Amino acid sequence: MKKDRRRCVVGNDRARHPQKAAAAHFGVSEAAISKRLRRLRQIAARPAVLDRLTEKEQKFVVAIVEGRTQTDAAEAAFDVTTRDSAKAIGNRLMKDADIKEAITAVMESEGLSRRHLVKKLKVHVDGADPQVSLKAVDMGLKLHDAYPAAKTMNLNVNLDVCPVDLSRYARH
Repeated sequence: MKKDRRRCVVGNDRARHPQKAAAAHFGVSEAAISKRLRRLRQIAARPAVLDRLTEKEQKFVVAIVEGRTQTDAAEAAFDVTTRDSAKAIGNRLMKDADIKEAITAVMESEGLSRRHLVKKLKVHVDGADPQVSLKAVDMGLKLHDAYPAAKTMNLNVNLDVCPVDLSRYARH
């Protein structure tokens, strides 16, 4: 009877202090178990959409979520020689559907859903400072794609030029 009671107490102790029990089992410190669990939780919480991206694209997504510009994120993630090439890469990547989905997934995993951002923005729109309020309204309009897309037109013209002798029209 005493033996069964001890097992029950030990079992309950392990249930209350699983890190302590795991540390004793593996012969490491509780801090090491805690560190490993934290790493495993981060891996488990990582959005699956990131697995479809290359390592450099993942770095780009993380840099964007941290608040860097497209160009700065491309410079941080890719081996670029010029700022113009970083700008081109950043522009191209931001049009990629998988990149957009990954950015949204990472932001939501960090608690920055679109709804949360809109609520936070509303506080500033209703704020007392007119400059902050106008900036918040501008950002809200951008968030809702209220601005028309930039209109550009490429025009290719082929001209056939026939040389004309103008000397006969000259006044003598």
